Amino acid sequence: MPNCSDRIRRSRARGRRSRHQRGDVLLEALVGVALLAVLGGGLGHVAARVAAGQRDAKVESFAVEQLRLALQMDGLALCEGSSTAIQAPWSPTAAESATVQCSTAPNLTLNFGSGASAAIAAPPEVALEIPASALGMTGGDEQDAGPALVVGTRQLPQ
Repeated sequence: MPNCSDRIRRSRARGRRSRHQRGDVLLEALVGVALLAVLGGGLGHVAARVAAGQRDAKVESFAVEQLRLALQMDGLALCEGSSTAIQAPWSPTAAESATVQCSTAPNLTLNFGSGASAAIAAPPEVALEIPASALGMTGGDEQDAGPALVVGTRQLPQ
């Protein structure tokens, strides 16, 4: 039959173990919170990158639409000036200047089987160019602006 001193020893041993375990639970909770914070920060970074990419794609799409509209409406008349303005709601001025590049396409000669040939004058090429910095895609560094956005009427490969 256990006596009273045995009971006291057992209860003291249990008390020592439970005191040590209290710190373990707090440490495990702290590690769990730290892991969640790291995961949350990573997800926030990814979400920010996706939002920036979506904004850039939207601006590029709108700029291409405006450049195509200028080519369609003005065509060869654009060659009379060195630049034209397009609507740019992303810009503080609500308009951006696109550089106009005009060049004559080479003449083509078609040879027919009977020895006859025909010279064909290709239409002039018109290209509109807007720098990436005008689209707000510099990434904070003017030297890392990326390539310019070019829309044109080129029909033949160079």
